Amino acid sequence: MRVLATASAGTNRLLASECSDLGLRPRRVPAHGVELDLDHAEIARALVHLSIAQRVLIHLTRFPCDGADSLYDGARAVPWADWLDARQTLAVAGTGPLPKTRAVAGGGDKGARSRPLTNHVFASQVVKDAIVDVIREQVDARPNVDIRDPDLRVVARFHGDACSLWLDPGGSALHRRGYRSEAGEAPLRETLAAAVVRASGWQADRPLRDPMCGSGTLLIEAVGAALGLAPGRNRQFAAERWRHRDAELGAEIAKARDRARTEAAACIASARVDVRGADIDANALDQAAGNLRRAGLKGLVQLRKADARNIGRPPSNAVLISNPPYGERLGGDEVLGLYAALGRHWRRFVGCEAHLIDGHDGFERAFGMRWTDALPLTNGSLPVVLRRYEIR
Repeated sequence: MRVLATASAGTNRLLASECSDLGLRPRRVPAHGVELDLDHAEIARALVHLSIAQRVLIHLTRFPCDGADSLYDGARAVPWADWLDARQTLAVAGTGPLPKTRAVAGGGDKGARSRPLTNHVFASQVVKDAIVDVIREQVDARPNVDIRDPDLRVVARFHGDACSLWLDPGGSALHRRGYRSEAGEAPLRETLAAAVVRASGWQADRPLRDPMCGSGTLLIEAVGAALGLAPGRNRQFAAERWRHRDAELGAEIAKARDRARTEAAACIASARVDVRGADIDANALDQAAGNLRRAGLKGLVQLRKADARNIGRPPSNAVLISNPPYGERLGGDEVLGLYAALGRHWRRFVGCEAHLIDGHDGFERAFGMRWTDALPLTNGSLPVVLRRYEIR
């Protein structure tokens, strides 16, 4: 089956490398992810083990699309009853540049559907209507919409004058590992943290420090990567509820997850890593401790309250990976003063490497040290740069 593992901007090559390490050979590496040809067992492995992918999508169809009418017709041509019945729930999401069209004259429902696709909400509604109409004509009942936890999530990807439809066997995004219970969005998504760790090249034979660890996302993803822990070992996937076509994928997911849990228990029990986090905020450290416990890593990572501007010198071969504040909570002068203080203090850590996520226009100048490599990324909708410093 044709599969697309999607990636946030700048992480596609890192994701391709991770796919190769798992024996999932990339067929193509476009900017938005990695294209692969996988069977059910390999899709299950991708869902459970990939740490950088945002979603793993299964291709259904591609058709010309010049507006709402052709979108409805193309979506309606899919035999949706093969995956969905009226007792199950549905959600549709749209992404990509929409085709530029002129309105088509006409009245009634067809006229409404023939309008230009002005936004993704309307486009998703058109695809949803087509799916519901197909099911209703067969069984005289319609599936309900559940945008939070649907049994079947469909993704409409627009590109040029075409649309492709994909199934999302994960359901919810893959950054939801299950170890975060705090309300609200994480400042740093787990998938981006995993990409940062992979880009750093850190291995468990070197000490790791995060002096501004916040809720511990970088630490958890780093330890998980070093020990080979599957990030999806503790979560459920929508494909496990599929009842019809591709229902065997659910059984493959369950097997992959059970095997990953067994392997993780053995790895954690024998693990020896020198990983430590610090933060000036006691509440953030409490969150980090809770997240480490839910991730099954309690005892492997040491946490303490400390100010990153005057922390003790780490071992000379240590790797520092951190996401300094961007200035949302601190004023402009105050955050620039923080960067300058970090640069003055950290330049004493001769022999160490630092990998820092730069999300502020003034960071590079204020920090003051010369970086040796830079990788443009995005944290949510915010452009950031991962900068590498070799402290000499």
